[in-house]
Order: sequence, then C-alpha cells, then structure tokens
Amino acid sequence: MKNFLGKGLPWQIVLIFLFACISASGQDKKDQAASVPDDVLKIFRASCMKCHNNDGRIMARTKLNFSIWNEYDTDTVAKKASKICEEITEGKMPPKSARESNPELIPTKEQVELICKWSGSFIKPAEGK
Repeated sequence: MKNFLGKGLPWQIVLIFLFACISASGQDKKDQAASVPDDVLKIFRASCMKCHNNDGRIMARTKLNFSIWNEYDTDTVAKKASKICEEITEGKMPPKSARESNPELIPTKEQVELICKWSGSFIKPAEGK
C-alpha cells in the first residue's frame, strides 16, 4: 500500500493540473460568449444600463440585467443579444417615456446597426449549409 501511495503523488499533481485546465477552458468559452465589444458596450452604458442593471428598475432588470451579463450562458447571451437588436430597431427601447424626457438615450441609426451586427454574430449557421 505504501508503494502505491508513494507513486500516487505525481498522478495527483497531473490530475489537479488537468482539472484546472478543463475548468479554465470552460470559463474561457463562457467569457468569450458573454463579452461585449467596447464600442457596443459604450452604447449600452449610454442608453441602457441606467435601467438594466442591479440598481435599475425591477421590470427592466428582470428582462435584461447587464450586471449579470457574464453569468449568462451562450444560448441566453444569443437570445438576449437578438432581443436587444429587435427592441431598439423597432423603437421599443429605450421606452417612450425615457425617450421623451432623455432624447440623448436614443441610439443613432449607426449605433443600432452596430449593435445588430454584434447580435448577429451569435447566430449559428444552419447545419448542412
């Protein structure tokens, strides 16, 4: 038994290293999926994050909360990014009351296009095409 345990230490180190690598690689994929490019993030900060964060309005943050964006899985990020594009393209966000009192919150046409281009990067190509 001593002989087996004595030889086990190098294997324990190898296993710990492998688990660390597996964990780190999984986190990298999550971070890549959740990351928002700086130019898009700048628009979100100016137009969205006042309400859509932990300190924002409860209804807004239940639909989209940028404070926990990095906790969303890849599918959730894709769905939320698509919904962001849809909402701002249709003029539903920022809401009418916010647009009237704070017109500076309204993203420009170019900003909307940039956000929608970013959100489109999450669309998976159809299989077989």
